[in-house]
Amino acid sequence: MDVARPTSLGSAEAALLRPDPRIGLPLPAYAGQSIPNVARTAVDAADVPLRDVEELLPPLVADLDPFGGRRAEGTVVLFLVDALGWTSSGDGSLGDRPGYPSSWRERARPITTVFPTTTAVALTSLSTGQSPSRHGVVGHRVFLPRFGAVTEMLRMSPVGVGAFDAFAGPEWSPSLVSGAPSWFRRGVRAVALSRDRFEGSGFTRLLYEGAEYVGYSTAADFGHRLGEVLSRPTPPPLVFAYWDELDAVQHVHGPLPSFLQFESDQVARILRQAVRRLDPGRARRTTVLVTSDHGQVPIDLASEISLEREPSIAPTLRQPPGGDRRALLLTVRPGQLGALREALAQRLPPGHRVLSASTAVDAGLFGPGPFHPELFDRLGDLLVLVPSPASLTYRVPGSPPRPLRWGGAHGGLEPEEFLVPLVAGPITELGRPDPA
Repeated sequence: MDVARPTSLGSAEAALLRPDPRIGLPLPAYAGQSIPNVARTAVDAADVPLRDVEELLPPLVADLDPFGGRRAEGTVVLFLVDALGWTSSGDGSLGDRPGYPSSWRERARPITTVFPTTTAVALTSLSTGQSPSRHGVVGHRVFLPRFGAVTEMLRMSPVGVGAFDAFAGPEWSPSLVSGAPSWFRRGVRAVALSRDRFEGSGFTRLLYEGAEYVGYSTAADFGHRLGEVLSRPTPPPLVFAYWDELDAVQHVHGPLPSFLQFESDQVARILRQAVRRLDPGRARRTTVLVTSDHGQVPIDLASEISLEREPSIAPTLRQPPGGDRRALLLTVRPGQLGALREALAQRLPPGHRVLSASTAVDAGLFGPGPFHPELFDRLGDLLVLVPSPASLTYRVPGSPPRPLRWGGAHGGLEPEEFLVPLVAGPITELGRPDPA
């Protein structure tokens, strides 16, 4: 698997992409240059008292910390733009793109997301300040021993069940899934701004239980709601904001630079609308940290491998795979590990990687210890990565039909998926329009 492209990236990106010699793949920079470190820095800057800080990942390294280790003057808005990668299809870094707001290009720095590079994992890391190895959400799909099923995390239901929240009944709580409490369950006072249709779902509770949830329906509504929150007589010290439209359009059409440009402009407009409700002093004191959960790579459905249709692979699997279409987690029937490895070697495209779960954990791919007590049960036996434009799927009976068009995906460790931006500054600067 080629993880060193694109060649236009600079020294900071190259350092983050340097392969670990144990596995020949880059590792998320959990020690201070990844998205859970961004969340820790935001909480520290908001000067919120925390207990048991030694359990948390550290804040950002000093040269990335926009607060210089000091307390923020006003509210800190941690704004996650789903699928806003640092680089896209070899077109250079965010800082090089002339179509992006100039205030973003001037301030953007590269960091890594977590692994796997997917929303369920990254948002849990952001809301807990912990790595996947500790919170235990290790994929879009995760085997949860308590329920005896591979679970689609965003739906909180077994794979193959189209309905939401089959497991999130009256006795369900986030602690049944995540081994790390969210910031808000630790007592951090904050507002979570996300889609109104997500309110009350199991995954939303996993992320934000304990925070005040404010739902929005459109971009204009988002800007309006953010302005309302920030203009309160006593605004919250922290706001966690989430925007998902870039991810949605790229999944359909692929990661085109025009989509990235449009959505960054859209986020700037949302911030600008919020600023209109603020007095100048409060606006200057409000800091925004824009980052992302992952980027995307283009995929080709002609290169998709459906494992349930592979006669040499499907019979060796004990249960449906976990993980993501770009990074699958396979649990093997007793005595079938050798047969599965041989079948994968013959069927997967050149450049694929197959690692044992223990090798990946020992290298630090999922993060440091102490580990979630179910980590190895959730990971299974093998981690399989494929190079773009290939992807891996497994459809169980009853699953919702696959989309007829699918142009972009994520989950793996290619630069476009793995590197994300950190853009920090006053809301007045990140929301200002470019000169005509």
